[in-house]
Amino acid sequence: MTTEQEFDKKEMKEKFKEELGFIPPGIMSGEELGDDFQKIISDYHDIVWRDEVISLKYKYLIALSTAIFDDHEARAKLELKKAVKEGASKEEVIEVLRQVVWLKGTPTLVNIAPIISFMNKLFDRKENKGE
Repeated sequence: MTTEQEFDKKEMKEKFKEELGFIPPGIMSGEELGDDFQKIISDYHDIVWRDEVISLKYKYLIALSTAIFDDHEARAKLELKKAVKEGASKEEVIEVLRQVVWLKGTPTLVNIAPIISFMNKLFDRKENKGE
């Protein structure tokens, strides 16, 4: 590995930390599979998460619904936090939750209870900050 490749890798990681606050697990896993693979995954991430045709707010709401559908509570909370940061309202989040319950069934209500609690805390904090 050349110094230039190492620099690019460091730059990529710093970019993710700055934009997201963390390095996505897929990017970290990709590191073990080789620099070329990690670059492909990083480039693909950039393509998918562009704020273009579908705004980031809606992309994060879509990601929230898939995380809940797949029973990934930690990821659902992360996607919820990002959606709210991008301007999603509580009403929009509730619509997403309703849609997931409709599609997956009422037992999902038990699984989304922690998400609802997290959502309420997020919006309470946002209100207290006056945003």
